[in-house]
Amino acid sequence: MWLDEYHLDGLRFDSTGYIRNIGENGTQEIPDGWSMLQAINESVARHHPGRLTIAEDLRSNDWLTKDVGAGGAGFGSQWDPHFVQPIRQAVIASHDEDRALDRVRDAILYRYNDDAFERVIYSESHDDVANGQSRIPQDVNPGDPTGWHAQKRSTLAAAMVFTAPGIPMLFQGQEFLEGGWFRDTVPVDWDQRQEFRGIMRLYRDLIRLRLDRESVSRGLCGQFTQVFHLDTQRNVLAFHRWDRGGPGDDVVVIANFFHESQEDYTVGLPAAHGWKLRFNSDWHGYSESFDGYQSGDVEAVPGEWDGFPYNASFRMGPYSVLIYSQ
Repeated sequence: MWLDEYHLDGLRFDSTGYIRNIGENGTQEIPDGWSMLQAINESVARHHPGRLTIAEDLRSNDWLTKDVGAGGAGFGSQWDPHFVQPIRQAVIASHDEDRALDRVRDAILYRYNDDAFERVIYSESHDDVANGQSRIPQDVNPGDPTGWHAQKRSTLAAAMVFTAPGIPMLFQGQEFLEGGWFRDTVPVDWDQRQEFRGIMRLYRDLIRLRLDRESVSRGLCGQFTQVFHLDTQRNVLAFHRWDRGGPGDDVVVIANFFHESQEDYTVGLPAAHGWKLRFNSDWHGYSESFDGYQSGDVEAVPGEWDGFPYNASFRMGPYSVLIYSQ
């Protein structure tokens, strides 16, 4: 019905771990549960090719997204618990020294069956913001969930979601700083769309880059990722995304997980000549609270850095993300 009559793009299956396993730790398999999942996915693939089925399993199993013919369950993708927790902790932590960038790096690079898109990545879901747990802005600053810290660090998490490899997922309201914790008896506060329309524009700009709407960020649609810079002293991480490589394809993402701006910060680059700034999360247009730190286009100069033959110096605001391409 959902696929035939409502023409949905796909379906998410809730708690597949409890369909295929039983017991306190899920150690006892249910063969009929597994074969049922296989049968459903085979039917979807046969009658609705191109539709996506997603497993919310949270037990990190490569077999969920293997083909049925290979013995897998046949899902197109699955929720990735390896992403959400490291990203949330990195932005919620009260002190910069507690932002574990090595775990952020591992979260960016994790994949199932060596396929970047066999995982759904997110910073908020109904599980992570309910039952006593709060939204990221609320966790960042319970006393001021719409203030500077909450805005900066929640959008830092969002930028990671849209630039890391995987299928990005948003939870209702996070694009306009919905706070508190999720209850299905309390509706989303739609008035915040106007109050935080700049934050909504930030999300729209990230989505456009993620989908390569301007033909300048094809790498964000690609399979390949290299985290080439990790500075635990100054809390800066940079990674390279690409599909086939070259102008309009190679994308470099630089993330500052530090409460202060970074001046003349050198990062390696994979190609010579000019690199254009496509996104600066500190832009004043996204929020009156943001500093509007003057980052800009750069010119790559010869000189090995971070394993690349070229480098450039960057300026970036606190808790900010820069996205560059040629």
